[in-house]
Amino acid sequence: MSYPILRVHRDKIRENGEILIKESAKNGITLWGVTKGISAFPEIAQTFKEAGFKVIADSRMANIRRMKECFPELEYALIRIPMHSELDEVAELCDYCLISETPTIMALAEKCEKLAKTLKAVIMFDMGDLREGFWHTEIPNLGKALGKISPYLKIAGVGANFSCASGVLPTRENLTQLSSYAAELEKYLGYKLEIISGGGTCSFHQMLHGRLPQTVNSLRIGEAVLLGYDTAFNDNFSILNHDTMEIEAELVEVRTKPTLPIGLIGHDAFGNVPVFEDRGNRRRGILAIGKQDVRIEGLVPLDEGVKIITASSDHLLVDLEDAAIDYKLGDILRFRPDYTAMLSASTSPYVTKIFEGK
Repeated sequence: MSYPILRVHRDKIRENGEILIKESAKNGITLWGVTKGISAFPEIAQTFKEAGFKVIADSRMANIRRMKECFPELEYALIRIPMHSELDEVAELCDYCLISETPTIMALAEKCEKLAKTLKAVIMFDMGDLREGFWHTEIPNLGKALGKISPYLKIAGVGANFSCASGVLPTRENLTQLSSYAAELEKYLGYKLEIISGGGTCSFHQMLHGRLPQTVNSLRIGEAVLLGYDTAFNDNFSILNHDTMEIEAELVEVRTKPTLPIGLIGHDAFGNVPVFEDRGNRRRGILAIGKQDVRIEGLVPLDEGVKIITASSDHLLVDLEDAAIDYKLGDILRFRPDYTAMLSASTSPYVTKIFEGK
């Protein structure tokens, strides 16, 4: 077995998905299952399918193509604003697409027309997070432009992003405003929009607390399914599994050393000047995993008494002095990843991925 390992428990993720779908349905909300946080492996797509997700959403066309080859019966949504260089693929492979530029809408409509294939677009509005989206003042010009596009590109709804770029949270007020933008756009389209997509996992948090307007009927959920957690509100959902995956790494050195470096301190390999506390001599270990494999700041030790000291590109240093076990060379330590650690480990070719559970 090749370490380090990202070990994923499919049964727990599937159960999270089932719970999220059920709870959202009580509020009249359907969910897109977002796979991008763990690189959209086919095993994850299968798990999302088994949980009951009808639409799988991802930010990379390569991921969508791979999943569609395995599960052509599902619908797929591109949730990163598409590049013009990939519009042929978007038209061919996607059922939904988030869009925030009029030229992109026009160009994609032409691609869909040539293929005689219908694609549904969700028009994104910027509600203050300052990532993607039209400003509401653009609605008149946007509405007039949409009246000229091919019917093969259907405007299915509006959406907004929250917390990813600037930390702006979804609220009843800004989501009510989003709904009013949908109503204004409908006047130009001449029909009622199907979707008001109110964000992601942080919006599910708000839903559980009764803070979403009834007009919101769709969310894009990834983190809550995969980790049972919401970073934006720092919330471990009590109704979900949190032990859905671990990162495992092997000890390649174990010995007692000083805690304070000896010599003149300069910048480390990543341009930082590290600061250490003198705690005397302590037992410590080196694990064969580093910043090239995973975002170290996103790891939480699962083994009692183990603490992370620092890391370089290929090595993770841990304090073992207070560990409950007398660790030896070759032993395996386990860590719980947050979203950033999951994302980096899943994309690293140096981390073995193991999917467990039916």
